[in-house]
Amino acid sequence: MELGNLLFGNSRGEYPLLNRNIVNCKNWRNLLDITNCDSYGCCNNESGEFDCELFTIRPYYWGEDEEEANKPNFVYKPINFTISWYKYPFRDSYMNQNLNDIQIKYIWSKCIKFIKNKGE
Repeated sequence: MELGNLLFGNSRGEYPLLNRNIVNCKNWRNLLDITNCDSYGCCNNESGEFDCELFTIRPYYWGEDEEEANKPNFVYKPINFTISWYKYPFRDSYMNQNLNDIQIKYIWSKCIKFIKNKGE
């Protein structure tokens, strides 16, 4: 855990997400594009987050509200899979389930498909 995260951060969880390069994977970038989120996971709307029936993406919370700070940055609702990161996507990240990169990318592909099908 990074020192700043240890002292001030919000990223906590049972399992570390060890491959920070997953932020560069095609599925994650496509998911951000299709949800109109920037590279920080910040959506272009009033709340700053993207939320639908299947998943939620929210940026790192910089404020003092502990309840808000404890919310994960990514949630896949069908299996309650969460990822929390420190300041920037996948920096010092933690998951609540021990999934590998392939499983995570598959979840993102399901999210992309869900949004695309919803628009039809």
